[in-house]
Amino acid sequence: MPPPPILLYRRRWTLVFQVPFVLLMAMCLAFSLYWASVSNDRLLTILCLCAAFVSFCVGGTLGRSALEAYREQDPAVVIDATGITDLRQDDPYTVPWEAMERVHLDGYEGVILVKLRPGHKDSALGVIIKTLKRWQQRGDVVFALGGLAHDPRQIQTTLKAFHAAAASKPRTRLS
Repeated sequence: MPPPPILLYRRRWTLVFQVPFVLLMAMCLAFSLYWASVSNDRLLTILCLCAAFVSFCVGGTLGRSALEAYREQDPAVVIDATGITDLRQDDPYTVPWEAMERVHLDGYEGVILVKLRPGHKDSALGVIIKTLKRWQQRGDVVFALGGLAHDPRQIQTTLKAFHAAAASKPRTRLS
């Protein structure tokens, strides 16, 4: 009997920490812009404008991710009998179990690493690009779990069960 599918959602409780920090960055931005406008010293004006830029970048990035986490009600990643589906991009994609040679949960970095089965029609350049990507990311496909509520033991058990079930099925080879 296959394990039940796992639906991974964004952590909404992190908003408790992100929203006050975004408000703090907005206050720093306003304070820096105010001091840049009233200062007669060029060095202080430049420093205040740099601080305003940093506050804008950090606050904007965190504010955007907080807004996305608040708005998003659907699962971000689905692990089921068909494969692993990442729904966070504009163009969601699924990596089927049959295409995976190896799948592993790296609990330290919070990612699912997938090594795909070698294709029999890869060009030399394609092999080099795949090898470089695998070396850099440690896998052909990487599913980041940062910001998602998950249980590492449950995910590892489910990955092993689905991958073993797919490996036991006879594969048909297309030429």
